[in-house]
Amino acid sequence: MLHLRRRSLPALVVSIGALTLLACRTSRDAAPMAEASKRGVVTQPNGLSGVPLQGSETSARSQASCEAPGPVRISPDAIGPLPTTASVRRLLAICSGVPTRRETEEHAYPAVEFHLTQLTVVASQTADSLNPDEAPDTWEVKGTDAILPMDLPMSSTWGTLRRAYGAAVGDRMPSVIVMFCKFPNMFFYLDADPESVGPIINNDLTKIPSESRIMRIIITLGPLGPWSCAGVQNPGS
Repeated sequence: MLHLRRRSLPALVVSIGALTLLACRTSRDAAPMAEASKRGVVTQPNGLSGVPLQGSETSARSQASCEAPGPVRISPDAIGPLPTTASVRRLLAICSGVPTRRETEEHAYPAVEFHLTQLTVVASQTADSLNPDEAPDTWEVKGTDAILPMDLPMSSTWGTLRRAYGAAVGDRMPSVIVMFCKFPNMFFYLDADPESVGPIINNDLTKIPSESRIMRIIITLGPLGPWSCAGVQNPGS
């Protein structure tokens, strides 16, 4: 099972409770604290504070910039227009977001939820409160209207993903999760039944049904913990 600690591998997101819509600036520059003091600061119960609210018209224009036609591109570096290493303040200047909390088995972490066309994106920090001047350390992406690295659609099957991406490591509790060695910070949660797959011994992933599809993707900016590709070979090698 994946256990999440500060700057460590994310756990499965159990639930997302949306609260109040945050508007953001149309400029792609981060809002300075001076601007926040002029316009007022909103403090949410989930620890998100220090982020200025703006008018609905500004929010609508900003959100429209996040709804470009066509699938959203996903990589370890960016999810559509959102750089994964940008601060929360910077992210909210690009797209409007909803403050929420990411629930795990042991903790609840402050987060911001974004909607990019048909994707739901949750960016969280492993902390007691969300610091708008720091970047999220965990990203979750759900949906199908997206393009993965190497131009694969997010609707691709496990068989297609493995043929394209090659060597991978996996776990099956609480869900079937695989990490491709080409993209060591991306974790693919598959819709395969963990009980049917059974224990993954010696990294034998052949029991994962080839038609399994992605339920969600987790991107972590922290250490990978026990997930290692040392000695892992490409399928069929």
